[in-house]
Amino acid sequence: MINKKVIFSILLVILMVVFSLSGMAAVNVNSILQQMEKSYHQQMSKIQDLTIVQEMEGGLISMTSTLYQKKARVKNREVFKTRSESNAMGMNSVVIFDGVYTWSVDPISGEVKKEEREFDPLNIWKMIDPAKAKYLGEEKYEEKNTYKIQLDDAIWMMGNENMADYGTNEETDVEMYSIFWIDKKDFVPLRSQNFIKSTTVEDGKQVTMNNVIDAVFLDYRRVGSLLLSYKMVVSNQMDVDDPSLSEEEKEEAKAFMNAMGKMEFVVKSAEVNVGLSDELFDGTKLEPQEPMFKNMPGTLQGGQGNSEMGSMSQEEIQELMQKAMEGMEGNEGFQEMMENMKQGN
Repeated sequence: MINKKVIFSILLVILMVVFSLSGMAAVNVNSILQQMEKSYHQQMSKIQDLTIVQEMEGGLISMTSTLYQKKARVKNREVFKTRSESNAMGMNSVVIFDGVYTWSVDPISGEVKKEEREFDPLNIWKMIDPAKAKYLGEEKYEEKNTYKIQLDDAIWMMGNENMADYGTNEETDVEMYSIFWIDKKDFVPLRSQNFIKSTTVEDGKQVTMNNVIDAVFLDYRRVGSLLLSYKMVVSNQMDVDDPSLSEEEKEEAKAFMNAMGKMEFVVKSAEVNVGLSDELFDGTKLEPQEPMFKNMPGTLQGGQGNSEMGSMSQEEIQELMQKAMEGMEGNEGFQEMMENMKQGN
């Protein structure tokens, strides 16, 4: 049977991407970001509220998501309150930005979290920190002129640092960066590539996992004054170099990773100015949910990540991973995905 820690790590990376995606010379990074910001404000100037319904097609994970936004004035500044609802593998995710705080239900612990930060998945330019970005020049992509930008520590900057930390310990070295292709004419993303490499030592042997997540934004259309991609294609390639795996386990791991295939996020409907209720954006109404892994020690459910994992022995970590897999095996969505993989679908 395939190494359970490998499956667990693969699932966390995939879930991190899926929920997240539900869901960037005289030219430099700052000037590009300024133009992206100007274009965004021009597009949103005539929009009072926005509703986008999206489904994921293909791959082994099914997903539906709905994004709600409503213009409001909070603390003397204009903002778009935001609510994002997603369901993947039977697990629900809700994130609300009320103009000041971002409220969410942690999928690992099931607890409601409140943070003083902004959440707006359409604001790609805000995800790019100029201090951690590099301008790589201009490049032709699909017959369009683009700006090419490299962004370091991309997963953390997109607000998923807690999810990225689960299942790692102090001895795990993680390197990651992303590359964005930004349309020079409309200042919207056309493509992003995310590179994640993790290296750790188990039983004196180095284990390396390389993951490349490629996202292509297609079929841009006008929804009111907003330019929206109606189709996003995400492909995932992962390679695990683990000396402890037998040849059979390596083949199973390869089959599992290849089975994910391509995932297509397709906008099913998009509406503007329909008069959304303010109650949609009230984070105090969020309620705790059952944790992803039931009957688990506090490490994963508490979201402490590598701080507690680093203090655990190898045997304790293995036991934790075993219980995590047992928890996932009780999830109907996970069971369906594993059955599809066995059948080669």
